[in-house]
Amino acid sequence: MLKRMRLVGHWLLIATLFVSLGGHLSLLQTFAWGNMLVDFSRTTSLKEATSKTFDGDHPCSLCKVVKETRKQDDKKSLLKAESKMEVALPSQVSLKDPAGVSVTILVPGYFGIPSEVPIGVPLQPPRFV
Repeated sequence: MLKRMRLVGHWLLIATLFVSLGGHLSLLQTFAWGNMLVDFSRTTSLKEATSKTFDGDHPCSLCKVVKETRKQDDKKSLLKAESKMEVALPSQVSLKDPAGVSVTILVPGYFGIPSEVPIGVPLQPPRFV
C-alpha cells in the first residue's frame, strides 16, 4: 500500500512538473503539427506539406490557441517577477533595545586550543567493540 502511494506521488510530481514547465503546450503543438501535416499532404506533396506545416504562415486553430496561451503565460510570469521584486526588497526596519533588558545572542563556536580539535579519524581502529 505504501509503495503504491509513493508511486502515485511520484507520478503526480512528474505531471505537475510537466504542466508547470509547459509540457502540455508542447504536446498540443506536436499534435497540431501532426494533424496539419496529414491534412496538407492530402492535397499537396509531402515536401510542400512539410514546408506549409512548419513555415508559420498557415497556422491551424490549435496552433493559434497554443500561441495565445504561451503569450498569456509569458505575461503572467513577468507580473510574478515584478511582484517578487517588491517583496524581495523590503524597507529598512530599525529596532530599539528594551530598557533594562540584557540581550544575549548565542553563537556556536570552539574556544579551546586549536591543536586539541580532532581532525579526521584515529590512526588505529579499536580492537574490541
